[in-house]
Amino acid sequence: TLTCVDPEYEFARLCARELEPDLPDGALISVEPRSYVQVFGPAARPFLGASSPSLQREFFPGMAAPIGSVALAPLLRDGKLIGSLNQASLEPRHFGPEVATDLLEHLAAVAAMCLENLRNQERLRLDGLTDAVTEVPNRRFFDRRLAEETERWQRRDEPLAMILVDIDHFKQVNDCHGHQAGDSALAQVAHWLGEGLRACDVLARFGGEEFVLLLPNTTARQAGTIAERLRERIAHASINLDDGGEGFKLTASFGVAALEEKQGGNRVDAANGLLRRADRALYAAKAAGRNCVVNA
Repeated sequence: TLTCVDPEYEFARLCARELEPDLPDGALISVEPRSYVQVFGPAARPFLGASSPSLQREFFPGMAAPIGSVALAPLLRDGKLIGSLNQASLEPRHFGPEVATDLLEHLAAVAAMCLENLRNQERLRLDGLTDAVTEVPNRRFFDRRLAEETERWQRRDEPLAMILVDIDHFKQVNDCHGHQAGDSALAQVAHWLGEGLRACDVLARFGGEEFVLLLPNTTARQAGTIAERLRERIAHASINLDDGGEGFKLTASFGVAALEEKQGGNRVDAANGLLRRADRALYAAKAAGRNCVVNA
């Protein structure tokens, strides 16, 4: 197996944003660096010897059979522990202190370099797909996921719902409180919209004060219920300002649409039609007085 030290949940976030994360079989995510220090010690040396129930739970959670011995090699980059490369045997004496570690340490060095490169590549790639103000995916990321999900909808015949969200009277926020307060409001609304979403759901900033949610395997009725919960969450909350100034209230309007039964046309037509109907529903919500949900 390959484990990663992930105290800031960076790898977990990277994987959550990927439809099919490009991680090798046996890769794990660890958020408890103390376990590595206990195993490898301050010098971060490989550990070869008898296994234990705690080692098996930590480094080989997928193995049901009792492990006899293990060879654990720390992954180091610039002197920093970033994970471990782990081998196991059912034989108690297969791995022991007398076994040479040259090859294991070489493999660990290669794995550490690959892991660090993967992290850096993902950071660079996601920098172009993340909105700087709200730290949620941007329109470019959403367009890609919409194409993927409509293609999946055509294959699997499962419903696909979309919710468009527009913060009401947002220009007044910038005019009355300043653009910094406006950015803070956008970030907090994005946080509230993301609460309770599944790993397969997509939340993105659509542009300006608009957000969009894409909900696979969700009917229009279910999406309407979700939208109403989110509307209440925003309406009952208060925007807190970074400078400690007096907060203020916001409301938002919601337009809901869904692809449920298969239609004629191609994937692009389906995606454009879904977006068009959600946009019309949002327009109707604004025309109805704002702070409401309209289902197409």
